[in-house]
Amino acid sequence: MTKMSSWILVLVLVVPMIFAGCSLTEKNEEIVTQSVVASDFVLEVTTPTIIVTGEAMKVKGTLKYTGIKPVEVSHGKPIIRFYFSGSNEERNYKDMAYLTEFKSGQLVEVEDEFIVTKKGKQNLLVNIDGDISLTMNPIEILVK
Repeated sequence: MTKMSSWILVLVLVVPMIFAGCSLTEKNEEIVTQSVVASDFVLEVTTPTIIVTGEAMKVKGTLKYTGIKPVEVSHGKPIIRFYFSGSNEERNYKDMAYLTEFKSGQLVEVEDEFIVTKKGKQNLLVNIDGDISLTMNPIEILVK
């Protein structure tokens, strides 16, 4: 092997490794989706698990009806409710004054956002408000 081809080999192998370790917009954030199934409903929640104080944490919940026959559900608004221990924000949710008929395959999507104010390990709690009995374990969020 000549000296020139050795240098080319080094450039081809080493330079991409250097650039792979560098990022101009590096964010220390990991997005996860967790789901729970109960009777004819599936609840899916997507959230970052690592976030920085002062940033807005966006969360999304999706409730899907997987049953065959249409079913009426009495619920509050929104039907998916988020509570985050790492924020001082409070929500004024509306109580049980709504009735929705779910048809097979129907999706309800709820998005929320919290300004993160507390550092350390925090919890995102997700509740379904209504006739549907679904319990999701708290999702741990690391706030830096």
